[in-house]
Amino acid sequence: MDETTEGGTRRASPGEDAHVMSRNRPETGPSFQQVTSARVSRQVVQQFQQMMRDGLLSQGDRLPSERELAEQFNVSRNSVREAMRELDLLGLVESRHGEGTFVRLPTPSQLMAPFRAVIELSTPAVDSVMEFRMVLEPSVAALAAANLTRAGKTQLREALEAFERVVIDGGPVEKVDADFHLAVARATENPAIVAVHSGVYELLHGMRSRLGRSSYHPHDRLVAGHRALFDAIVSRDPERATQVMREHLGDVAADLALAREPEAALPAD
Repeated sequence: MDETTEGGTRRASPGEDAHVMSRNRPETGPSFQQVTSARVSRQVVQQFQQMMRDGLLSQGDRLPSERELAEQFNVSRNSVREAMRELDLLGLVESRHGEGTFVRLPTPSQLMAPFRAVIELSTPAVDSVMEFRMVLEPSVAALAAANLTRAGKTQLREALEAFERVVIDGGPVEKVDADFHLAVARATENPAIVAVHSGVYELLHGMRSRLGRSSYHPHDRLVAGHRALFDAIVSRDPERATQVMREHLGDVAADLALAREPEAALPAD
C-alpha cells in the first residue's frame, strides 16, 4: 500500500526499491537515498551527518537546490527546510545569499555554545567540567612530555611567555591561559586530543564568569603552576607532568570554590 509524506509527495512502499533516485537529480555530486521514516526531517539530518563522516560531503561543497533535495529524498520541501534549519543550528551548513547552501565544518565555539549556556547557569555543571578536566588533562600533560618535539617546545615556551607577560601587565588572562593549555595539548602531536581540548576550553568561557577576578598576581599559585608544568614537560618527565597538572587543576578548583562563596573571602569584622 502506498504511503505519502506530510507534504503529499508519494513515498516508495516497502516492496519498492527505496534507493531509486529521482530522474531529475544532478549527474554529479552526492546521491541521497529516499527517506522512509515518519520523522523525515530527522532522517535527512542523519543522512547528511553520515555522508560527512564518510567523506562524501566536505567543507565548501555546494548542496543541490531545495527542490532537488526534496526530489532526491522523496520528501516535501517543508521537510527539507526543517532539516536545513537543524543542520544550520548544528553548524553543518551555511546559506549564502544569491549563491546557495554550502557544507561547513563547525568550530569548537559553535559546538560548545549550548553547553556554555549550561555552564554559566549551573554550578553542578562547573563541577562536572572540572572533574572531566581532572581526568583528561593530567594524561594530556604526560603525553605532551613523552611526545614533545622541538616545534612543540617552542610553541609551549611562547605560550607561557605570553601568559606571564599579561600577568605582569595586570591584563585579562582568559585567552592566554587557554592558549597555554592548548599548547600543551598540541605538544602531544595527537589531533584527536587537540580537537577535544579545544572544545573543552570553549566551555571555560562560561566557567570564567564564576571567578572573582580576571587577572593574577605574578606570585599566584596558578601562575607558578604554568611554569612548573612547562618545566616538567620540557624535561620529558611524564610522571612529573601528570602530578603538576593535577596539582594545578586542584588550585583552579579551589579558586572556583572560593569565587562561589564570596562571603568566605571577606575579612571578619
